[in-house]
Amino acid sequence: MKQRKLLVCDVDGTLFDLHTHTIPASAITAIRQARINGYRFVIASGRVHYGLGKALNALKPDDTIAVNGAVLVNQQGQLLAHHDLCLADIEELCTFARHHQAGLLLKGLEHMYIYQYEDKIDWIKAQRASDIGDAPFCACSTQDIHLHAPIQSASIHADPNAIAATFAHHPTMAFLPYSENGFDVVPKGIHKGIALQELMRHYAIDPADVVCIGDNYNDLEMMKQAGYAIAMGNAVDTIKAHADFITTPSHQDGIYHALAHLGCLS
Repeated sequence: MKQRKLLVCDVDGTLFDLHTHTIPASAITAIRQARINGYRFVIASGRVHYGLGKALNALKPDDTIAVNGAVLVNQQGQLLAHHDLCLADIEELCTFARHHQAGLLLKGLEHMYIYQYEDKIDWIKAQRASDIGDAPFCACSTQDIHLHAPIQSASIHADPNAIAATFAHHPTMAFLPYSENGFDVVPKGIHKGIALQELMRHYAIDPADVVCIGDNYNDLEMMKQAGYAIAMGNAVDTIKAHADFITTPSHQDGIYHALAHLGCLS
């Protein structure tokens, strides 16, 4: 198989085993060996780059695609690119959240700002209890941080019918569902695939030299950019249909078997 230069991995459901909420030891070993053999290792996540957690930080990725492609940073934490929500869009989100008593959190370049109803934002409790901890989160009951700092994404938790009725055809914001009533909000047209394009241009890497591994809908666009796409065994059918190879599930050494298939472990 052709030797590729860039290995891009999604996090939750791919690197992270969602059964144990850990990175399997076999994945850590395989990634280490792939890097020894010349791969540049990139993680691509909906998480913020400063809230990855100790386990992911210990992998020392060469680059991180964060917030579903809205932020791109290198290993030294230097911003390579970011795409911000405009002020008018954030004000629209705030108005909607207040009217519908929705959980609302804004993600900036340094902190995640909790605007209201933290208890409705279903992933915060788990992140606070994990190796991510409390540090990335800031309470902002005044709901004004977006007036002073750029915001790349929002997390809003509300009735999906109300979201659809208000924002279904919004011209500048995209709502990416990830739970029954949870949505990541990013600038329209921004996704992991856009960030991967920016990364390839930055390092002058050809798409043919890129392999992407993912499991969920928000991985599709970046997988389309790669010369070779691998789906986890636990991936949704849409991802499996696009894949060149389907490995085992994350909890059955999926990353190890994927990299062994690529021939980059010897």
